[in-house]
Amino acid sequence: MDSGSDDLFDDSSSGSNKQFTFTIENGEVVAYFEVENGIVEQESIDRNDLFVIDGDQITLTEQTSNGPEVTVFSDSDGDGFYTIVFDSNDDSVSNDDSGDDDSSGGGHKAYKFDIANGEVVAVFELDDGVFEPEPIDDDGSEIYTIEGTEVVRTDLEAFGTEITRYADEDGDGIYFRVSEQWLPSSDAPAGSTMPQLTEALRYSPTDGDDFIAVRGGDNSQGGLGADSFVIREAAHLRIEDFKSSDDDFLIFDTGRGLTSKEQLTSFITDIHHDGHDLFFEFGAHVSITLVGVQPSDISWDDVSILS
Repeated sequence: MDSGSDDLFDDSSSGSNKQFTFTIENGEVVAYFEVENGIVEQESIDRNDLFVIDGDQITLTEQTSNGPEVTVFSDSDGDGFYTIVFDSNDDSVSNDDSGDDDSSGGGHKAYKFDIANGEVVAVFELDDGVFEPEPIDDDGSEIYTIEGTEVVRTDLEAFGTEITRYADEDGDGIYFRVSEQWLPSSDAPAGSTMPQLTEALRYSPTDGDDFIAVRGGDNSQGGLGADSFVIREAAHLRIEDFKSSDDDFLIFDTGRGLTSKEQLTSFITDIHHDGHDLFFEFGAHVSITLVGVQPSDISWDDVSILS
């Protein structure tokens, strides 16, 4: 994405060569090691430490006297060596998940549901290692239903309906978002400001061409196909595995009246590159991070504005 001003890019090295390896047995972390400058040291694991494995990320929650501390390790290239991408106790680490949308601190937000007599009676979201209660609107605009092993949330908006699906694939009681879908109302007035895409947006990729939901608190990651990363909210957003060479696309479908690339450009306050990731900032509370993307890897031809 060329802003037309090369001096907006501030290239610098991350300067970190610390990595970690994990020993995983039966889906659980039983040991982990720090690797720095060729020296391997085993890290201690306390009996209260909690590891959660989610794809190429491992989240460690440690209980301390100051409350829970969360560290997220990522192996984005699949070589078995992990780096820290989030550390709740270290301001020097780029904690991009700490945006306006409360985050689990991991690759994807985690949820729990209290279900009684086939109905969801309470919702909890993992926030900094603790499941916090999320209120359910009692005005009829927010409805939870059970469909097989999935929990389905239906939000009734002014000109349509948003459907979000949650699944607990390993049966441990912790759910993750699977997909979201916007369905406009048949009687919505012409010209109404609302999202345009009606396809289901996935939170995890397949080997095909996917529409990927980009939400605050989630690391949005594509797969092997030509993926479209769909942006619908103003938050701190993080996108992994964006490849223009694979015909990946950024789609802005905010439903807020955004009409052109020129209009989008007018909201950008800073563009910079840290030697690994490309950052677009829209003021203090909104940003888009493209992980591992060089400035030359993306152009405005890879961006579409729908609403």
